[in-house]
Amino acid sequence: MLAEQRRQQIMQELQRSGQARTRQLADDFGVSEVTIRSDLEILDAKKQLIKTHGGAIALPANSPAAAFEERMHRNFNAKRRIAQMAARQILDNQSLVFDSGSTLLLLAMQMPPVTNVVVATTAMNIAQHLMYRPGLDVHMIGGRVFPNTVSTIVSDFDKAAGGLVAHQAFVSAHAIDQAFDVVDVSEDIARTKRNLVRMARRVILLADSSKWDIAASSKAFSLSRVDLIITDSDMPYAIRGRLEKLGVEVRYA
Repeated sequence: MLAEQRRQQIMQELQRSGQARTRQLADDFGVSEVTIRSDLEILDAKKQLIKTHGGAIALPANSPAAAFEERMHRNFNAKRRIAQMAARQILDNQSLVFDSGSTLLLLAMQMPPVTNVVVATTAMNIAQHLMYRPGLDVHMIGGRVFPNTVSTIVSDFDKAAGGLVAHQAFVSAHAIDQAFDVVDVSEDIARTKRNLVRMARRVILLADSSKWDIAASSKAFSLSRVDLIITDSDMPYAIRGRLEKLGVEVRYA
C-alpha cells in the first residue's frame, strides 16, 4: 500500500470513530509505529487531524480544515480520476499555475516526476505538498489568507504573481451555472480565479459532475475561455450535449 493511500484510510478511520491509536493503526496496516507516527505528523502539519500522545483525534467538525477535508472526500473517486487524467498534461520544462481546491490538491498528489517545472499557486496545501518534490520550483502567490479554501485571495495580482506567464493553468470551480460560467459565492475568489486564467496560455478546468448547473452570485470566467475541461463520466447527457455545441474540448474520466 502506498503511503498516501494509508493516510487516506487513517483519515477515514478518524471520520468513523473520531480518534485513532498509533499501535492499533500499526497493527491494522502491518507497518511500524514509527511509520504511523510519521503519517500522523504529516497529516497534522496539513491541518487534517490533531496529533496526540499515542495517536490522533479528528478536527472539530466546524473548523475550516475539517470542512475542506469533508469536501476532499465528497465524490472522491471521481475527483481522483479527474486528477489522474489532468496529470498527463504536465510535461518537463513548463510553467504551471495551480488554483486551490480539493481536486487540485489531488492533482498535486498525482503529479508525475518532472524536471525544470515552475509551479505558482494560491493554495497553501498544494505548495506544502509540492515544495520538496525534485524538479519543481514552487512559488506562492501571496495575498490575504482565506481558511475555507486554504488559499490566498490576491488584491494586487500583477505584483503578487511577478508577471509570470504560464504555459498552463489548472483551475477548479465552486460551480458552473446554466450559462456555462464558472461562478462562486465570493467575488474575491471569483476575481482571483479570473486572474489565474489570465496568466496562462492554456486553461484546463477540473470540475466533477456535481458542480454543474448550479448558480452562484459572482462570475469568475466563461467556459469559452477554457481550452480543456476534465470532468467525470457521471455527467448528465443533457449537459454533455450542450458542451459539444460550445466547442471546448471535454474529456470524461
